[in-house]
Amino acid sequence: MSGLTDFINRNYIEGIINDTSYNHFDMITYVIILFVGVYAILKLLNKLRIKVDEEFVIATIPYIFMGSVFRVVEDANLLKPPVKYFFITPLIFFVVFAICFGILLFTRYLEKLHKIRNYIPIYASAGVVLSLAGVAIIVYYNPSNWNFDILIYSLVPAVILTDIVKKVSPAIGMTCIRSRMYSFALFSFMLDSLTTYIGVDLMGYTNKHPFSSFLTTIFGTGAILVPLSLILVMIIIFLLERDSMEDKDKGEKYMLALTLIVLGFSMGARNLLTMVFGV
Repeated sequence: MSGLTDFINRNYIEGIINDTSYNHFDMITYVIILFVGVYAILKLLNKLRIKVDEEFVIATIPYIFMGSVFRVVEDANLLKPPVKYFFITPLIFFVVFAICFGILLFTRYLEKLHKIRNYIPIYASAGVVLSLAGVAIIVYYNPSNWNFDILIYSLVPAVILTDIVKKVSPAIGMTCIRSRMYSFALFSFMLDSLTTYIGVDLMGYTNKHPFSSFLTTIFGTGAILVPLSLILVMIIIFLLERDSMEDKDKGEKYMLALTLIVLGFSMGARNLLTMVFGV
């Protein structure tokens, strides 16, 4: 039993308390938790008769950004134990979900009471407000060391690469990429890979993810993550579209697409905010 306790402490608890790099054990565990949670949430949303479609996915994106903002608030040492532990992976997933789901239920309830016409815009707007509030906290308590050039070096290439892929998508039989949902998923992975490259190769940041660190070591540069991320996200989108053609219930496709955005945008936005605000 003591061996199991030591294993859990070494591979899970210490990583949260010390906010260190992920290892293979906790990384795999968190991915499993994420996908199990995705399917559980989909079942719950179906039971509550909340439609999961592209509009829902787009409206949830502000909460992903909110999670990244909260993570940077913790990175900036603006929180003290034990509160700070709730803003480190994996606990931050539960915090963000609780906020997101609570607001979703509340706005849906207001719609049923005919207090509002459509809950989706209110739901999305609440996520935007909370995100901006988090950014305001970072700005207020970290007023120096800003580097807004990073916005140009990362956002512009990410947008350009996304636009190029969208324009050539008919030639490769993947016009679905032109949808808002898949376009943002593609942008998210481009942002994550570009900010990782800039942060690790050019600014001396440490990559906490073992797989991307391994690739960077093998190829000698984080730039390799850009084409590999592009290939990966294209394959996943292709598989999602192929499987959804045989599935009458499209909810699973949209939830998996949302998960794809979470994996890319949460890390990309965190990287971006960390470098912009010099955290």
